[in-house]
Amino acid sequence: MRKLITTTPALACLLAAGCTSVDSGLRHTVVLHYQHVANVHRIDFSSPLMLTQRNRPVNAVLPLESGGFWAVFLLCSVDASGAYIPSFYYDVDRFRVRYGKQDVGPLRPWTLRLDDTIDLNTRTDTPAIAQAIAMEIQEGPSSQVFRHGFYGGLDYRFAIYLPRGLPDYSGDALTLGYDGGQTMVLGNGYPPSDIPVAGLGGTGIASRCLP
Repeated sequence: MRKLITTTPALACLLAAGCTSVDSGLRHTVVLHYQHVANVHRIDFSSPLMLTQRNRPVNAVLPLESGGFWAVFLLCSVDASGAYIPSFYYDVDRFRVRYGKQDVGPLRPWTLRLDDTIDLNTRTDTPAIAQAIAMEIQEGPSSQVFRHGFYGGLDYRFAIYLPRGLPDYSGDALTLGYDGGQTMVLGNGYPPSDIPVAGLGGTGIASRCLP
């Protein structure tokens, strides 16, 4: 069931068909629409990952704690059509999952288990692991400059890793934020799928935003 989203008058105007008058504050604001499509609990690599400080390949990565997961999102559209917006710089690493007082972004060292072991990702190997995870899940560029205008049908897919379970989280769509520039980030409210394994031999993840 689609969740209801509470809107302010300005936001209601923005979302309404045929709206021609938008609050002046939104003339400076880039609006990002997204969908939270999946929660993934393990990632298997299509090709074993060799790390410089490890003497055997890594075939999979798992959360630090059993309740952790990768929240997978689709960026559905970018609206940079406000009167005073010349362009918008998109960087996937600037997205954050915001839940209560938590603000979770890119992969950090010492938060991820390598295979089904107690070995964790070090500072040295974290960039390579993050890139390998993106190869399995991400669709679309990691960064892009959007010139003034509206860009629909993007379906850029990316994941944000939560190393521990979220308190009182029942599996609903999570709230995204974006650090950098004046932005408004809006989800469409559909609940995510729960996927045990993604990547090699894993269950497929949605690649298109629902209307």
